[in-house]
Amino acid sequence: MIRILLGLIAAGLLLCGVSFYFLQIEVNELVVGLCIRVGALLAVMCLAFPQLMVLKNKLPAILVIGSMTCLIIIAARPNLGRVVITLATVSITVGGILKWLSKINKPPPQRPPRSG
Repeated sequence: MIRILLGLIAAGLLLCGVSFYFLQIEVNELVVGLCIRVGALLAVMCLAFPQLMVLKNKLPAILVIGSMTCLIIIAARPNLGRVVITLATVSITVGGILKWLSKINKPPPQRPPRSG
């Protein structure tokens, strides 16, 4: 159901963007670019939906949602791409370091004594 909805939204955005461009309707060119870019991204997500579901089962949901949000922001505003990629890289790095540090502070698990 979600895949069909993604496909319909993508088709609608692409249709709007292309019709605005070719019919030369008086709209801001930002709207035309936004419709085409986000529509194309959603179309790719619709086509890759089974692979995204497999990825969702292997990774935490917040990571998948965050990366999809970053992709949509980059598609909508390419100038913000560097900022989004930098923030995502820093947050992933800090998260990895904090996870590593939390493992260092924990004592190793104790084995039960062997009875012999």
